[in-house]
Amino acid sequence: MSYYAKLNENAKLHAEFRADTAETLLKMYGYDFDKISSGDISRVIVSEAEKQVMVLEHEKRRRELDEHDKCFEQEKAKYESEIV
Repeated sequence: MSYYAKLNENAKLHAEFRADTAETLLKMYGYDFDKISSGDISRVIVSEAEKQVMVLEHEKRRRELDEHDKCFEQEKAKYESEIV
């Protein structure tokens, strides 16, 4: 895969993570993104245990993104050394 393809993939992963972060925050406050999109702004009570599960899942995705970033940085350094 070319450097620019990896750059775009990395940007896409960061955008997806940001969107996932926003959706997770909405869920933690008891809102559902799909319902909000259709005009329903009703809320449900989310237990602390459910919130904890959401946080753990989000942290797992963050660690995966961090690992991907490390790989991308290695590819970036390799690319930059080749063009110099």
